[in-house]
Amino acid sequence: MLRIGFVDHHLNNFHANTFLRLLHEDLAAEGARVVAAWESHLTGEDWCAKHGVERKGSIAEVVGVVDAVMVLAPDHLADHLALCEQVLPAGKPTFIDKLLSPSLADAQKIVALAQQHGTPITCSSALRFAVELEAMLPQLGGTPSEAFARGMGEWMGYGVHTVALVVGLMGTGAVRVADVGTPSSRFLAIEYADGRRATVEVRDSENMWNVFPWTFGAKVGNTYHVETVKDYNGFYRNLMQMVVRFFQTGQSPVTAQEALEIVHILDASNRSQQAGGAWVSW
Repeated sequence: MLRIGFVDHHLNNFHANTFLRLLHEDLAAEGARVVAAWESHLTGEDWCAKHGVERKGSIAEVVGVVDAVMVLAPDHLADHLALCEQVLPAGKPTFIDKLLSPSLADAQKIVALAQQHGTPITCSSALRFAVELEAMLPQLGGTPSEAFARGMGEWMGYGVHTVALVVGLMGTGAVRVADVGTPSSRFLAIEYADGRRATVEVRDSENMWNVFPWTFGAKVGNTYHVETVKDYNGFYRNLMQMVVRFFQTGQSPVTAQEALEIVHILDASNRSQQAGGAWVSW
Protein backbone atom coordinates (compact mmCIF):
# COMPACT_ATOMS: atom_id res chain seq x y z
CA MET A 1 0.00 0.00 0.00
CA LEU A 2 1.16 3.52 -0.85
CA ARG A 3 0.56 5.60 2.28
CA ILE A 4 -0.31 9.25 1.59
CA GLY A 5 -0.56 12.16 4.00
CA PHE A 6 -2.59 15.33 3.54
CA VAL A 7 -1.25 18.65 4.85
CA ASP A 8 -3.78 21.46 4.60
CA HIS A 9 -5.01 24.79 5.91
CA HIS A 10 -8.44 23.27 6.54
CA LEU A 11 -9.49 19.84 5.35
CA ASN A 12 -13.17 20.66 4.82
CA ASN A 13 -12.63 21.78 1.22
CA PHE A 14 -13.54 20.56 -2.24
CA HIS A 15 -10.04 19.45 -3.22
CA ALA A 16 -9.43 17.34 -0.10
CA ASN A 17 -12.83 15.66 -0.52
CA THR A 18 -12.39 15.07 -4.25
CA PHE A 19 -8.83 13.79 -4.05
CA LEU A 20 -9.70 11.41 -1.21
CA ARG A 21 -12.71 10.03 -3.09
CA LEU A 22 -10.75 9.48 -6.27
CA LEU A 23 -7.83 7.80 -4.50
CA HIS A 24 -10.04 5.52 -2.41
CA GLU A 25 -12.74 4.76 -4.98
CA ASP A 26 -12.04 5.46 -8.67
CA LEU A 27 -8.32 4.64 -8.34
CA ALA A 28 -8.59 2.08 -5.55
CA ALA A 29 -6.81 -0.53 -7.68
CA GLU A 30 -3.65 1.59 -7.48
CA GLY A 31 -3.37 0.75 -3.79
CA ALA A 32 -2.92 4.33 -2.57
CA ARG A 33 -4.57 5.36 0.70
CA VAL A 34 -4.72 8.59 2.64
CA VAL A 35 -3.73 7.38 6.11
CA ALA A 36 -2.86 10.58 7.99
CA ALA A 37 -3.66 14.28 7.83
CA TRP A 38 -2.96 17.59 9.54
CA GLU A 39 -4.70 20.94 9.23
CA SER A 40 -3.76 24.28 10.69
CA HIS A 41 -7.36 25.50 11.02
CA LEU A 42 -10.05 23.01 12.02
CA THR A 43 -13.39 24.07 10.54
CA GLY A 44 -16.82 22.48 10.72
CA GLU A 45 -17.19 18.75 11.27
CA ASP A 46 -14.18 16.55 11.98
CA TRP A 47 -12.99 15.67 8.46
CA CYS A 48 -10.58 13.00 9.66
CA ALA A 49 -13.18 11.21 11.77
CA LYS A 50 -15.69 11.34 8.93
CA HIS A 51 -13.29 9.79 6.42
CA GLY A 52 -11.42 7.36 8.64
CA VAL A 53 -8.09 9.19 8.35
CA GLU A 54 -5.78 9.45 11.36
CA ARG A 55 -5.50 13.02 12.59
CA LYS A 56 -1.99 14.05 13.54
CA GLY A 57 -0.96 16.87 15.85
CA SER A 58 1.85 18.13 13.65
CA ILE A 59 3.14 18.04 10.09
CA ALA A 60 6.18 16.10 11.32
CA GLU A 61 3.88 13.37 12.65
CA VAL A 62 2.18 13.07 9.25
CA VAL A 63 5.46 12.94 7.37
CA GLY A 64 6.76 10.29 9.76
CA VAL A 65 4.10 7.70 8.93
CA VAL A 66 3.59 8.14 5.17
CA ASP A 67 5.40 7.37 1.92
CA ALA A 68 4.33 10.57 0.16
CA VAL A 69 2.74 13.91 0.98
CA MET A 70 0.11 16.12 -0.63
CA VAL A 71 0.34 19.79 0.35
CA LEU A 72 -3.15 21.15 -0.35
CA ALA A 73 -4.40 24.54 0.97
CA PRO A 74 -5.92 25.37 -2.45
CA ASP A 75 -7.61 28.49 -1.09
CA HIS A 76 -4.56 29.57 0.93
CA LEU A 77 -1.77 29.29 -1.62
CA ALA A 78 0.34 31.83 0.24
CA ASP A 79 0.73 29.19 2.99
CA HIS A 80 2.52 26.77 0.67
CA LEU A 81 6.04 27.89 1.53
CA ALA A 82 5.49 27.59 5.29
CA LEU A 83 3.95 24.14 4.83
CA CYS A 84 6.66 22.97 2.44
CA GLU A 85 9.37 24.10 4.84
CA GLN A 86 8.08 21.43 7.23
CA VAL A 87 7.49 18.74 4.59
CA LEU A 88 10.30 18.85 2.02
CA PRO A 89 13.32 18.26 4.32
CA ALA A 90 12.07 14.67 4.82
CA GLY A 91 12.84 13.86 1.18
CA LYS A 92 9.51 12.16 0.51
CA PRO A 93 7.76 12.68 -2.86
CA THR A 94 5.47 15.68 -2.52
CA PHE A 95 2.58 16.98 -4.61
CA ILE A 96 1.84 20.69 -4.15
CA ASP A 97 -1.72 21.51 -5.13
CA LYS A 98 -2.52 23.91 -7.95
CA LEU A 99 0.26 26.52 -7.69
CA LEU A 100 3.65 26.59 -5.98
CA SER A 101 2.79 30.01 -4.55
CA PRO A 102 1.25 33.31 -5.67
CA SER A 103 4.60 34.83 -4.67
CA LEU A 104 7.40 34.29 -7.19
CA ALA A 105 10.01 34.59 -4.43
CA ASP A 106 8.23 31.95 -2.33
CA ALA A 107 7.84 29.65 -5.34
CA GLN A 108 11.57 29.89 -6.02
CA LYS A 109 12.30 29.09 -2.37
CA ILE A 110 10.10 25.99 -2.56
CA VAL A 111 11.93 24.70 -5.63
CA ALA A 112 15.32 25.47 -4.07
CA LEU A 113 14.31 23.70 -0.84
CA ALA A 114 13.26 20.59 -2.76
CA GLN A 115 16.56 20.59 -4.64
CA GLN A 116 18.53 21.09 -1.43
CA HIS A 117 16.98 18.00 0.17
CA GLY A 118 16.71 15.89 -2.98
CA THR A 119 12.94 15.81 -2.61
CA PRO A 120 10.92 14.96 -5.74
CA ILE A 121 8.12 17.50 -6.17
CA THR A 122 5.40 18.14 -8.66
CA CYS A 123 2.76 20.86 -8.72
CA SER A 124 -0.11 21.31 -11.12
CA SER A 125 -3.55 22.60 -11.81
CA ALA A 126 -5.97 19.79 -12.58
CA LEU A 127 -6.75 21.57 -15.87
CA ARG A 128 -3.26 20.59 -17.08
CA PHE A 129 -4.75 17.09 -17.30
CA ALA A 130 -8.11 17.96 -18.84
CA VAL A 131 -9.60 14.99 -20.69
CA GLU A 132 -10.19 17.19 -23.72
CA LEU A 133 -6.58 18.42 -23.74
CA GLU A 134 -5.14 14.93 -23.45
CA ALA A 135 -7.37 13.81 -26.33
CA MET A 136 -6.28 16.75 -28.49
CA LEU A 137 -2.51 16.48 -28.07
CA PRO A 138 -1.95 13.28 -30.11
CA GLN A 139 -4.23 14.62 -32.86
CA LEU A 140 -2.23 17.81 -33.44
CA GLY A 141 0.33 16.09 -35.62
CA GLY A 142 3.07 18.60 -34.83
CA THR A 143 4.23 21.44 -32.64
CA PRO A 144 1.71 24.30 -32.35
CA SER A 145 2.84 27.58 -33.88
CA GLU A 146 0.40 29.39 -31.60
CA ALA A 147 -2.23 28.63 -29.00
CA PHE A 148 -4.86 30.25 -26.81
CA ALA A 149 -6.83 29.54 -23.66
CA ARG A 150 -9.81 31.32 -22.14
CA GLY A 151 -11.11 30.86 -18.64
CA MET A 152 -12.37 32.44 -15.47
CA GLY A 153 -11.55 33.50 -11.97
CA GLU A 154 -9.42 35.76 -9.83
CA TRP A 155 -5.98 35.96 -11.44
CA MET A 156 -3.58 34.76 -8.74
CA GLY A 157 -5.98 32.11 -7.44
CA TYR A 158 -7.54 30.79 -10.65
CA GLY A 159 -5.44 32.15 -13.50
CA VAL A 160 -3.18 29.13 -13.06
CA HIS A 161 -5.88 26.88 -14.53
CA THR A 162 -6.10 28.74 -17.83
CA VAL A 163 -2.35 29.24 -18.10
CA ALA A 164 -1.88 25.50 -17.48
CA LEU A 165 -3.92 24.74 -20.61
CA VAL A 166 -1.58 26.88 -22.72
CA VAL A 167 1.50 25.30 -21.16
CA GLY A 168 0.04 21.88 -21.90
CA LEU A 169 -0.23 22.86 -25.57
CA MET A 170 2.93 24.90 -26.04
CA GLY A 171 5.31 23.36 -23.53
CA THR A 172 7.80 25.37 -21.51
CA GLY A 173 10.21 28.05 -22.64
CA ALA A 174 8.21 31.24 -22.13
CA VAL A 175 10.46 34.28 -21.81
CA ARG A 176 8.18 37.32 -21.63
CA VAL A 177 4.58 38.43 -21.12
CA ALA A 178 2.49 41.47 -21.99
CA ASP A 179 -0.93 41.98 -20.39
CA VAL A 180 -3.16 44.69 -21.88
CA GLY A 181 -6.30 43.69 -19.99
CA THR A 182 -7.82 44.96 -16.76
CA PRO A 183 -7.57 43.66 -13.18
CA SER A 184 -10.76 41.63 -13.70
CA SER A 185 -10.29 40.77 -17.39
CA ARG A 186 -6.77 39.61 -18.05
CA PHE A 187 -5.62 39.54 -21.67
CA LEU A 188 -2.03 38.56 -22.17
CA ALA A 189 0.39 37.43 -24.81
CA ILE A 190 3.09 34.93 -23.88
CA GLU A 191 6.20 34.81 -26.04
CA TYR A 192 8.50 31.80 -26.16
CA ALA A 193 12.24 31.64 -26.74
CA ASP A 194 11.66 30.28 -30.26
CA GLY A 195 9.41 33.22 -31.18
CA ARG A 196 6.07 31.44 -30.86
CA ARG A 197 3.26 33.17 -29.00
CA ALA A 198 0.15 32.19 -27.08
CA THR A 199 -2.68 34.28 -25.68
CA VAL A 200 -4.56 33.87 -22.41
CA GLU A 201 -7.86 35.46 -21.35
CA VAL A 202 -9.14 35.15 -17.79
CA ARG A 203 -12.27 37.01 -16.70
CA ASP A 204 -13.57 37.43 -13.17
CA SER A 205 -17.26 38.17 -12.55
CA GLU A 206 -20.21 37.13 -10.42
CA ASN A 207 -21.62 34.95 -13.21
CA MET A 208 -18.29 33.64 -14.53
CA TRP A 209 -19.14 29.96 -14.02
CA ASN A 210 -22.10 30.35 -16.38
CA VAL A 211 -20.51 32.40 -19.15
CA PHE A 212 -16.76 31.72 -19.28
CA PRO A 213 -16.10 28.00 -19.72
CA TRP A 214 -12.50 26.92 -20.13
CA THR A 215 -11.81 26.85 -23.86
CA PHE A 216 -8.47 26.27 -25.55
CA GLY A 217 -6.96 25.73 -28.96
CA ALA A 218 -3.74 25.30 -30.91
CA LYS A 219 -2.73 25.96 -34.50
CA VAL A 220 -0.63 23.41 -36.38
CA GLY A 221 0.03 24.17 -40.02
CA ASN A 222 -3.03 26.11 -41.16
CA THR A 223 -5.52 24.25 -38.97
CA TYR A 224 -6.84 25.31 -35.57
CA HIS A 225 -7.89 22.60 -33.11
CA VAL A 226 -10.31 23.91 -30.47
CA GLU A 227 -12.02 22.30 -27.47
CA THR A 228 -14.05 23.28 -24.41
CA VAL A 229 -13.49 21.61 -21.05
CA LYS A 230 -16.62 19.70 -20.06
CA ASP A 231 -15.50 16.67 -18.05
CA TYR A 232 -14.72 18.18 -14.65
CA ASN A 233 -14.45 14.88 -12.78
CA GLY A 234 -12.17 13.66 -15.56
CA PHE A 235 -9.46 16.24 -15.05
CA TYR A 236 -9.38 15.62 -11.31
CA ARG A 237 -9.17 11.87 -11.93
CA ASN A 238 -6.35 12.32 -14.43
CA LEU A 239 -4.51 14.56 -11.97
CA MET A 240 -4.73 11.98 -9.20
CA GLN A 241 -3.61 9.26 -11.62
CA MET A 242 -0.53 11.36 -12.37
CA VAL A 243 0.09 12.01 -8.68
CA VAL A 244 -0.02 8.29 -7.81
CA ARG A 245 2.39 7.48 -10.67
CA PHE A 246 4.66 10.27 -9.46
CA PHE A 247 4.61 8.93 -5.91
CA GLN A 248 5.45 5.45 -7.22
CA THR A 249 8.25 6.48 -9.59
CA GLY A 250 9.44 9.95 -8.57
CA GLN A 251 8.83 11.06 -12.17
CA SER A 252 6.15 13.53 -13.30
CA PRO A 253 5.21 15.10 -16.65
CA VAL A 254 5.04 18.40 -14.75
CA THR A 255 8.54 19.30 -13.60
CA ALA A 256 9.37 21.80 -10.90
CA GLN A 257 10.61 24.12 -13.64
CA GLU A 258 7.27 23.97 -15.47
CA ALA A 259 5.45 24.74 -12.23
CA LEU A 260 7.80 27.65 -11.62
CA GLU A 261 7.31 28.96 -15.16
CA ILE A 262 3.58 29.28 -14.53
CA VAL A 263 4.28 31.45 -11.48
CA HIS A 264 6.62 33.56 -13.64
CA ILE A 265 3.78 34.08 -16.15
CA LEU A 266 1.28 35.09 -13.46
CA ASP A 267 3.78 37.42 -11.83
CA ALA A 268 4.91 38.99 -15.11
CA SER A 269 1.28 39.61 -16.07
CA ASN A 270 0.79 41.65 -12.91
CA ARG A 271 3.96 43.64 -13.52
CA SER A 272 2.99 44.20 -17.16
CA GLN A 273 -0.37 45.68 -16.16
CA GLN A 274 1.38 47.94 -13.68
CA ALA A 275 3.63 49.09 -16.53
CA GLY A 276 0.72 49.88 -18.86
CA GLY A 277 0.86 46.64 -20.83
CA ALA A 278 4.61 46.64 -21.50
CA TRP A 279 6.47 43.40 -22.16
CA VAL A 280 7.98 41.94 -18.99
CA SER A 281 10.82 39.42 -19.34
CA TRP A 282 12.48 37.07 -16.86
